[in-house]
Amino acid sequence: MSDTHLNPAVLAPDEGIYPIREVSRLTGVNAVTLRAWQRRYGLIQPARTEKGHRLYSEQDIRQIGEILSWLERGVSIGQVKGLLSEPQSQQVNDHWQQTFEQLGQAVLALHQRKVEALLNELLASYPFELVRSRVLQPLVAQLLGLWRERPDGALLQQVWLGWLQTRFARHLIEQEKGQPVTLVSWGQVGPLDLIWCGYELVSQGYEVQLLGAVDPKTAALLEGRAATPWLVLLGAGLGKQELSADWPAGTCLLGELGGLYDPDWLATRDWQPTLASWLSTQRLTDRRPENSPSQGSSVRERRAP
Repeated sequence: MSDTHLNPAVLAPDEGIYPIREVSRLTGVNAVTLRAWQRRYGLIQPARTEKGHRLYSEQDIRQIGEILSWLERGVSIGQVKGLLSEPQSQQVNDHWQQTFEQLGQAVLALHQRKVEALLNELLASYPFELVRSRVLQPLVAQLLGLWRERPDGALLQQVWLGWLQTRFARHLIEQEKGQPVTLVSWGQVGPLDLIWCGYELVSQGYEVQLLGAVDPKTAALLEGRAATPWLVLLGAGLGKQELSADWPAGTCLLGELGGLYDPDWLATRDWQPTLASWLSTQRLTDRRPENSPSQGSSVRERRAP
């Protein structure tokens, strides 16, 4: 199929042929990773237009869902192709645990080049949501506890938390134009959680205005200057008086720590437990029902909590 050239102008809407940007929105796998799956691993061979642009079918989108399922189970991307054709043909190891241990050893050794190379490989080959939840968050948790375990623990924590923040903030500084959104935190969140939310939003085509820690009173002062909608990463430690304040219209609260608060209060503020679940609702909202491929949209619906 990779050698097939099609003219998108003559395709019927129900033929299920979608450009790479749309496939990225449907599945949550960014365009860089989709290209890597094709070129490096022989996965997902889309058709091409006469100008060489990739066009994906609904079958391709379903296969992306299968690939994500294997990756979630701990399979490395290099093993997936064989498992798609013969699911029982290979022994499956926990790729994520092995990767975490390898990265942790490089961190303790202060081997910055190796950490950068490992991280670049992960970000190019896997969806960021998986990299964050399976490797980065456990790594930060380990760093935060090092001061109790090692004499140099506080120094290692300082060095690597700063390095990681700079690494992901760079992506926000270099972002291209996209759908605008303002991203802030409210309450006590992890040291890199907000940066990671911004990174994932940029990867999904959003133009992120990152303001840091903001409360509703400050947000009201910025109405008309800050982009809408507002996305608020909800943290711990907020009291009843703080929770009674109102955010700008269209604001969405998100984050697992929202589970600490009253469910009825959360329901009135469009709370989503994860950024992935918010992105999933946006994909469904942004697409017209007649053009929405049932199998494609279900990929992320299945994965979102």
